[in-house]
Amino acid sequence: MLFIKQFKWLLLTIFFVVPFYVTAHHIVVDNTVDFNNMLQTVKAGDTIIWKDGIYNDLKINFKPTQNGTAQAYIVLKAQTAGKVIFKGSSQLFVAGSYLQAEGFLFEGVNTLDNGDNVIEFGSQFKDNDNTHHCRVTNCAVVNYTPKDAEVLQYSILLKGSYNEVDHCYFLGKSNKGPTLVVAYKKSKDYVDGSDAAPSTHHHIHHNYFGFRTYTENGGECMRIGDSKTSFTKGYNVIENNFFEDEKIEAEVISNKSFCNIYRFNSFVNNDGALVLRHGQQCVVYGNYFNSPASKNTSGGIRIINPYQTVFNNYIENVAGGSSVMKSPICIMAGLKGSALNEYYPADSAIVAYNTVYNAVGPAITLGVGNAAKGKPFEAPQHVWVEGNSVMNTKGKNPVVFQIENTESTYLAQQNYYYNSISVDKGFQKITQSDVVSTNITSNKNININKTLVNVINSRLAKYNIFLNDTDITHFNPAWIVTKKDVGVSWLH
Repeated sequence: MLFIKQFKWLLLTIFFVVPFYVTAHHIVVDNTVDFNNMLQTVKAGDTIIWKDGIYNDLKINFKPTQNGTAQAYIVLKAQTAGKVIFKGSSQLFVAGSYLQAEGFLFEGVNTLDNGDNVIEFGSQFKDNDNTHHCRVTNCAVVNYTPKDAEVLQYSILLKGSYNEVDHCYFLGKSNKGPTLVVAYKKSKDYVDGSDAAPSTHHHIHHNYFGFRTYTENGGECMRIGDSKTSFTKGYNVIENNFFEDEKIEAEVISNKSFCNIYRFNSFVNNDGALVLRHGQQCVVYGNYFNSPASKNTSGGIRIINPYQTVFNNYIENVAGGSSVMKSPICIMAGLKGSALNEYYPADSAIVAYNTVYNAVGPAITLGVGNAAKGKPFEAPQHVWVEGNSVMNTKGKNPVVFQIENTESTYLAQQNYYYNSISVDKGFQKITQSDVVSTNITSNKNININKTLVNVINSRLAKYNIFLNDTDITHFNPAWIVTKKDVGVSWLH
């Protein structure tokens, strides 16, 4: 009797377990003909393995006939991560749902045409922009840049929605066009400046963005949207990335849409800043900035457009140079009659509980305008500046809070400064005994305003985020992302 029960259990086990292994296939390919044939038959749970080697001028259009599922992605991966190397005019397209590409390396001078991107969420033949819940991970684009710097290319272009880019490595881009771009889908009757484009909800995390440069505007590491779709609610989350050695360009990140979150990213030795260039209702918190090697050209956070929330960031050794727009925290004026691609004032901004340490120029500037457009300025209104700490030990005595436009309206209270110069009653002096020096330097006597904390949490509610008092008011050194925390596994 016991034997019969055990036999029945064995049959049930075989019945339920064996089909999982039978239906999941691993297929090895090394050319696009075999690969394209496999795309006709692969299904959820299958893995296509690209054989190790160096490949020139390949166009890989990862668009299977069937899609994966949330429980079982269709995976395209390198046989050995980093050992499948693409050169010349090679590209990778990911088009469909629940697909994952991983382990590929693009390197060397590329011969791609103007407008061709290295990795793209969407079909090679532009017949499928409905790419959703797909992932690119553990891939690298290293010095894969054309000889002509005026050739416009992106290293990676995200379209569709709910896509993910993580643990990737980008280095050495020297041509026109941001490294990573989020593009919003516009219908045929789309009106520029409308909010009709669908939200994207992408997740971009644990990536390394290394040295890149371009001599003119258009050399960002990341751009989220553009001026024509800047009223789109993106709901993208950009977190735990490491940005290093971005040169010349004034923007490391250029936000150009509504409702994006930037948190727990590290910015080291960059010339540019995290810039909320277009779009509204974005949140910036828990980020770390440190740019001693950029001398007088480094930037921090630049705030443009209404209802931005910037709190509990740590910014040290940011110089700003001759432009106050590159100060550690810059709250900008707009332009009267602003076009979509110009400037709206930073109305109703919250700048709270940030730490600025060893700034060379003014720590926080309010009402800075861009005179290059030749239009009258529109001063920011109803800006809330509270709980920020400005500390300096270099003897430069920077001004803590510099008002560039006297028509600006603001509330400044319970801010702190040490070894600096304050000309605003909203900043109170602290002594050396109030300063804690460990792996970061902080102010131990920050007053917590529960009303302000509640307002910040009310702005976070649309993202289903609620933070406790400490996470809003005190920077945690554990949030600082290092190079070993990001990028591809095979380059560490």
